[in-house]
Amino acid sequence: MDFIKYIIEADNNPQEGFVSFDSSDHIRFQNGKAVSGHNYGCHRRFIIEKNIEDNEGYTITLYNLDGVHPLWRNNIQMAPKQMKIVNANGNVFQFRGYGYDQLGAAFSDYGIEIMVDDNKISRIQLNMFDRKISIVYLP
Repeated sequence: MDFIKYIIEADNNPQEGFVSFDSSDHIRFQNGKAVSGHNYGCHRRFIIEKNIEDNEGYTITLYNLDGVHPLWRNNIQMAPKQMKIVNANGNVFQFRGYGYDQLGAAFSDYGIEIMVDDNKISRIQLNMFDRKISIVYLP
């Protein structure tokens, strides 16, 4: 799906459908310092879709494509988080969580930054603000 049309023209009110990004490498940062090096061969998929909870914003989910977790019995790496675009600057789009999950945890502890080149996602950075952790996902 056309990223710009789905995300930007929607102005936090997207139509049906979704945008996805597949990654096979990521780097973990803590307090701004790389702490893991490259993790080649770790396959993940981000799904960005219309938030069906309140019909505004987006739901972001991260999946582990390498298999099913033995305890959770699914391949969800990051449970769905509702987010809105908070800043768009050139080819970088920042999303921030809002609201709470069923256990009362704040989605605002999470955000993503999406970099777009030639109308395709070229990388996604997942930010966990409360832990000062960022993970940069590369194709």
